[in-house]
Amino acid sequence: MPLTLEEVKCRAEITDTLHRYAQGVDQRAWSLFLSAFTEDAFIDVVGYLEHTLTPAQFRDFLATTFDEARLSGQHVLSNTLFRIAGDEAHTVTEFLAVNLERSSREGLFLRQVAGGLYVDVLRREASGWRIARRTIVRKSDDVEERTYPPQTIAAVEATLHSRFYAVETDQEKR
Repeated sequence: MPLTLEEVKCRAEITDTLHRYAQGVDQRAWSLFLSAFTEDAFIDVVGYLEHTLTPAQFRDFLATTFDEARLSGQHVLSNTLFRIAGDEAHTVTEFLAVNLERSSREGLFLRQVAGGLYVDVLRREASGWRIARRTIVRKSDDVEERTYPPQTIAAVEATLHSRFYAVETDQEKR
């Protein structure tokens, strides 16, 4: 059955919300990350965290648990399935996340490749589509210690203080 123009518009706006989450996490652009969620949103990480978190609590968990050693992160989102009914949507999105961290061993780095699903309930608000509930299901998680050429690490470190990913949210513009 062909999509209506309104359905295409909703899918594009929802995809933008999913990307704000991913870019916000990857670049530690926390205002961008938070702009993906409703005020009353919560996040469950199945089999990893024992309790439900608000987006702000999840941000704090990520920052305090990983950021001291973290060099970079990159989420790739794909194969999103949409079910939209009025002002509520349900999506299932596959993700692949690649993270690079400093190792405790000189000259070595940890590369983590994790994959899984984001199962979301989104709500359309005056400001657009926002995630009201996110369930993260990790299907794979591999970590390896390896070397990288110094120029690669220098390039990655240069992005840590760049404004490449600076995106103002509508709230920040006001």
